[in-house]
Amino acid sequence: MRAVASTHQHPTTYQIFTRVWLDELSRGAGVRVDLASVPDAELDRLAGLGFDFLYLMGIWTLGSEGPRISREMEGLREEHDRALPGWTAADVVGSPFAVARYAVSPSFGGDPALAALRERLRARGLGLILDFVPNHVARDHHWIEEQPACFLRDARGAVLAGKDPYFPPWRDTAQLDARLQVTRAALIEALLGVAGRCDGVRCDMAMLLLREVFEKTWASRPPVAGEPLAQGELWAEAIDTVRRAHPGFLFIAEAYWDLEWRLQMLGFDYTYDKSFYDRLSHASAHAIRGHLSAGLDYQRRSVRFMENHDEPRAAGVLPPDRRKAAIFLAATVPGMRFFHHGQLEGRKIRAALHLARVTTEAVDPRSLAFHTALLEALKNPALRTGSFAMLSPQGNEAESFVAYRWDVVGPQGEVAPVVAVVNFAPARGGCRIPLDLAGIGGREVRLVDRMSGEAYTRDGDALLDGARGLGVVLPAYGMHLFEVRR
Repeated sequence: MRAVASTHQHPTTYQIFTRVWLDELSRGAGVRVDLASVPDAELDRLAGLGFDFLYLMGIWTLGSEGPRISREMEGLREEHDRALPGWTAADVVGSPFAVARYAVSPSFGGDPALAALRERLRARGLGLILDFVPNHVARDHHWIEEQPACFLRDARGAVLAGKDPYFPPWRDTAQLDARLQVTRAALIEALLGVAGRCDGVRCDMAMLLLREVFEKTWASRPPVAGEPLAQGELWAEAIDTVRRAHPGFLFIAEAYWDLEWRLQMLGFDYTYDKSFYDRLSHASAHAIRGHLSAGLDYQRRSVRFMENHDEPRAAGVLPPDRRKAAIFLAATVPGMRFFHHGQLEGRKIRAALHLARVTTEAVDPRSLAFHTALLEALKNPALRTGSFAMLSPQGNEAESFVAYRWDVVGPQGEVAPVVAVVNFAPARGGCRIPLDLAGIGGREVRLVDRMSGEAYTRDGDALLDGARGLGVVLPAYGMHLFEVRR
């Protein structure tokens, strides 16, 4: 059995929108598929691609209020029309982030089905990541009756909808008051229950629960008089409590507003790197090199992605050449490499969060071939457990290039480096890159490009020479991923 990836590696994670995945599998099989009956061939496929974790989004039980409110929200109509032309009210099943109970939805087979799937994943070396939504719950969550003090209310006593400070409230949710000890205790108890079912959690909008953020967001609504206040930071207490019960449990924070480092220091293993996504989507090689100059301890705790359920499909908004270069960079720098359900196949239509299914799209064979080659390359030990360093392209067109290397020491003490080079510009360009790789002096060196399959022989002394180095010419947004072999 392949062990579940250590948090000290640079693991690869695949995000799946559970309801859409099961719908697709059911249509393909001609029978209803739940979590317990996912075909072995599908799990074998995902394991064979080299993923370390599956993140199953949206498995929890939803109430009746969330779907009802979703059906009444006119603002969703345009999104639904794009995702599923001809949709009906029956397709609107509610947001997966309006959780009514942390129990697996009966429509997916319930908790026993998830437990069975988890064992099948573990047998393939795949870890399981699930959602935890700490800021709010569904408007018919059982805590509203059982723990009424946990909720923020208006002057008339009505429970307020969940929100962040920059957007309208989420009408289908109920806002928790994270300042209170009773709320913190309930959240940690729920989190312990989730942790018993999986190997890690992706914490939705984790920065909203930071003390300074929450107090600023809800400054106009003081805590309920007489309720004891929680002390310190929620995340520090929650992470320590869960890890005492489940050593090695993985914490991922959805995070924005430059609060990623703060959350990492509170104990999160990984935080979303939206800034890198924005640079890959809109900025230049210079901005990307600047972003990658941050400390390596921060880098290795970053989640690198070009798609997730909140962002548009990369194939729908980026030209193919830039899209491939951006995905390549996101997948080969330090951190958790994050891929999204449908990304490999080049889908252009993003699933609507409130719908049960999405329209069918044809597979883009070029996208699938590219992702398959990239995922195969990511199995290289240097890219999984090695040390990372930026390289310095030289020459008149060097500003367009991003280059770096990975080193790993083999069982006999040998160094097996990998060198990545990307011309992140809309025009053909060239540069020279001195490679200070131990053990290549006085030898011929073979450079095998894992993306194209081509191989080149070079003189090691020339590669070491600061005035010569590795000469590279690439088309617009072209890339190399060289395994350096003596």
